[in-house]
Amino acid sequence: MFAWYGNGRLARTVVALGAVSALTIGGAVTASAALPKVTGPTPAGTAKPTSAKYTALNGGVTDGTYWYSVVSEHAKSGTKVYDSTQLIKTKLYASTPTKIATFRIRSGHHTNLLGHGNDIAYNADTKRLMIPAWTNDDSVQGATQARAVRIINPGTLAIEKTIQLPHTTTGLCYDAVGNRYAGGTLNQYYAYNSAFKETGKSAKLAMTGLGQGIDCDQSYVYVITSPKGTQKTNRIFVYNWSFKLVRTYEHTSGSESEHLTHQRGTYYLGFNIGAGRLYRLENFQFTVTYAAAGGTGSMSPTVVLYGRSTALRKNTFTRSGHTFAGWTAKRSFDDKTRYQNPKDTSKTGWYAAGHQPSGWKPYLYKNGATVLHTTPRGAVALTAVWRAT
Repeated sequence: MFAWYGNGRLARTVVALGAVSALTIGGAVTASAALPKVTGPTPAGTAKPTSAKYTALNGGVTDGTYWYSVVSEHAKSGTKVYDSTQLIKTKLYASTPTKIATFRIRSGHHTNLLGHGNDIAYNADTKRLMIPAWTNDDSVQGATQARAVRIINPGTLAIEKTIQLPHTTTGLCYDAVGNRYAGGTLNQYYAYNSAFKETGKSAKLAMTGLGQGIDCDQSYVYVITSPKGTQKTNRIFVYNWSFKLVRTYEHTSGSESEHLTHQRGTYYLGFNIGAGRLYRLENFQFTVTYAAAGGTGSMSPTVVLYGRSTALRKNTFTRSGHTFAGWTAKRSFDDKTRYQNPKDTSKTGWYAAGHQPSGWKPYLYKNGATVLHTTPRGAVALTAVWRAT
């Protein structure tokens, strides 16, 4: 993407994604904290526009089945530059688009309806894409264009309506658990409820690099920046919903990252390589879910930053005539359950059911136990174990 700060336009720098990429922790790290790494990296999608003129990946998001990406054509008319954009729908891990919609400027003075297409949010409740219409090119813009968000049908890729946010917005994300949004521009973000009523805002955030898209879940807001100046790598700044910095990660590729997106505990990072590539991140995040197994009640998931010790929620499920004994764990990454040798409890391992060593029993996580690097991605399903009283 291009980001515009002050009066100057920043030029794009694109280099090939290296064979070895990693997420490392910025700042001080405790001795027990593992350094998160992107293994592979594993390609998860390729943006293929209808014309080779569309060379710049911008915003993107996944609904868990498809990757929706915006690519731009920087067309010149005299001394001015105008963005034309295509919105591309591609099934995850595929390279052939399912559908493409073109939003083109005519005669050099029409507003590009998607603007720069800098970011995309997906509202899992309304099942709609949301694209900020901010732009930094020379297109003619309405007075409220920087606050406009296009609501798009993911099936047809057609704009259904436009809403206006209270503040200029280049990055936008939606937390389906909390039914809330975060949005804004680099160094200034706002929290909104489902009706876009402002519920909080950040101070001026001290971040480096070239501002890109954002993502969020029930626990954190993630802001990504790509290489600029002395910053030669990509960074992911992790904030809580009060916009206090929790942790900073660094992706060692020098390619320009454009957007971060996730579904069901699996995170993806879009890079401006070719017209756009999506890569799956590992050893970055995972989600812990809780199941009552015959009990009653509900418990919210826990988001774990990989390598950062995080306490599991204390059990709130109840079951008549039973006491809670602990949690068994099964991870979606490889469909394996954690087992333990009852004769030597220091020995544990993850095995497919029926393939654990003879005599080993499911490992029981204690109430309120902490986890650190239980799975490289996805979800860990904890199931309550009850003992009759």
